[in-house]
Amino acid sequence: MGKPYATELSRLSDTYAWALEVPIESLVSAVSASSQVPLLAVGSGGSFSAAHLASALHQHYTGMVSKAVTPLELVSSFIRLRSLSTMILSASGSNADIMSVMENVISREPRRCTVLCLKKESTLSQLAKSYRFVDVPELIPPSCKDGFLATNSLLAFAVLLVRAYNRAFSSKEEVPRNFDSLLVNSQAISDYIKDLRAHCDPLWARETLVVLYGPTAATAALDMESKFSEAAIGNIQLADFRNFAHGRHHWLAKHAEESGVLAIYAKDERCLAEKTLRLIPSTIPVARIDLPTVGTTGCIAALVAILHLVGAAGERHGIDPGRPGVPTFGRRIYGLRALRALHTTPSEGEIAIARKLICDVRELKDRQDLTFWRGAYQRFVDGLAKATFGAVLLDYDGTLCDEQDRFSGPSDEVASELTRMLQGGIVLGIATGRGNSARIDLQRVLPKQAWDNVYLGCHNGSDIGRLSEDRHPDHPETLSDSLKPTMDGLSKHPVISRFAKCKPSRNQISVRPSSAADGELVWRLVQQLAQTNGLVALRSSHSIDVLPHGVSKCLLVNHIRGLLRKGIGVLSIGDKGQWPGNDYDLLNAPHSLSVDEVSADPDTCWNLAPPGHRGVQATLDYLHRLSILPSGGARLLVGVRSRE
Repeated sequence: MGKPYATELSRLSDTYAWALEVPIESLVSAVSASSQVPLLAVGSGGSFSAAHLASALHQHYTGMVSKAVTPLELVSSFIRLRSLSTMILSASGSNADIMSVMENVISREPRRCTVLCLKKESTLSQLAKSYRFVDVPELIPPSCKDGFLATNSLLAFAVLLVRAYNRAFSSKEEVPRNFDSLLVNSQAISDYIKDLRAHCDPLWARETLVVLYGPTAATAALDMESKFSEAAIGNIQLADFRNFAHGRHHWLAKHAEESGVLAIYAKDERCLAEKTLRLIPSTIPVARIDLPTVGTTGCIAALVAILHLVGAAGERHGIDPGRPGVPTFGRRIYGLRALRALHTTPSEGEIAIARKLICDVRELKDRQDLTFWRGAYQRFVDGLAKATFGAVLLDYDGTLCDEQDRFSGPSDEVASELTRMLQGGIVLGIATGRGNSARIDLQRVLPKQAWDNVYLGCHNGSDIGRLSEDRHPDHPETLSDSLKPTMDGLSKHPVISRFAKCKPSRNQISVRPSSAADGELVWRLVQQLAQTNGLVALRSSHSIDVLPHGVSKCLLVNHIRGLLRKGIGVLSIGDKGQWPGNDYDLLNAPHSLSVDEVSADPDTCWNLAPPGHRGVQATLDYLHRLSILPSGGARLLVGVRSRE
């Protein structure tokens, strides 16, 4: 089983070169989109080391709390994922535990989810792609299949993650172009590795290896312990230099003859390391890996050094870490599908209530207010089921178009459902912060004979007209007087002008941050400026809209209600139902559904989509449930599973 470990080591430079050159825009986008919330990174075996690095990078660059967890930790935890981001890492994407994690994460609906797998068309990737809110960067090395231990896949993960975080946060740090320069300045890396192996050789005669490390080498130290255990090479104790000071040194006092010390540190951690190592008794062999690099590059360098030392220790003990031999009971343990027993499928009502309360479904049973929320849910659902709708009013971005489709317009499937509504006599309203681009996209995908029955409320409802009326939205050359001071302030602001683009129309200023990582800072500044000038600032899925008081998507709602006979309802669908989302007013009505964020109001703005469905995927779930009545209008089949 497996490949010779030496063969895997010989390919590290090729893996490094690939990971350095492969385009990573999709991963950068995923990292950037997750930057405003804490991160849980999930992995097992060698991928857990990669998860540890992802967590460290996220915490370093965002300042957010981040944690690496194993599949069992994730599935059994009561952490509220709805306000977090998750990253699932797996080299092959096929083991039972990681598949259980994917299923569990989907049902718990994190704010963002990224799946990073290095195998093309893996089982994990295919499941992840069935949920459109999950980011699945396609980064497949020419050859990434490891032997028994994660080697080339781990190095690939490390370089890709470091590159992505560096770029997402405009870091000046760059990963060295030359593989050799990771560990040495002038010496050939082969000579360095030879010297390192000789330097560490006395350690392998000891039963226990105490690995001391600085922050830069934390992931490498964790991975060394993992590989020593998985390949049965030896026992390792881990401690950073200061935690070692708090009692862990006592092991050396009692077991000096059978212990050795390996210290790994970057040059900016050298002073602390050397002060500690000078105090270790001289009878205990001590080896040092003094990394020439610092920061995120040092993390990669430490991993490369550790991978080679695992090979050296394995040779000394007569074990090939790439194929150590796996016992039958080990294969059986690995193949257990035990985590699925910890996962239960919640009901539609439980999911909807958990979304309202921004909590995990499993918390509901302990809530004292659960009876109230069950009643509120049932009243809302009953009201939907009894209503006859003559019009459906939808938000555009995030509801009819996901972020990846912003510039291509609604998909064929969305267009087909909208056309079905129009052919059934249903009036359509599209409320959007956009202007002319929404009209052009909708004219392209909807039948021309139905355009008179489609009403556009552009610039957040301030410009209303039929889809057939090309004069809507109009294109004024000047802003309304109420917006001019704010536009002037935005264009001159030293931060906003640098990190965002501002697009004015008569009754709206649209501010689009350059990246998701800059979004929160831009939002705070725009909100303050709008408040100072007596205006309203709202957030959409991709921009910030500054509006005069009185401008709202409700203007389109009221316009369409005026077209319908008494007793016929309007079904409103949007994605940003929680204030300051720009669909808050639109969804503040009895017959209102969200495809993402919901308000806390028990009577309006519920999300009834299946677990893990968000954005356009959830919109289609709702539209599929709309049944056209022979007598006119439509009914929403609540409680009926939508067509696949």
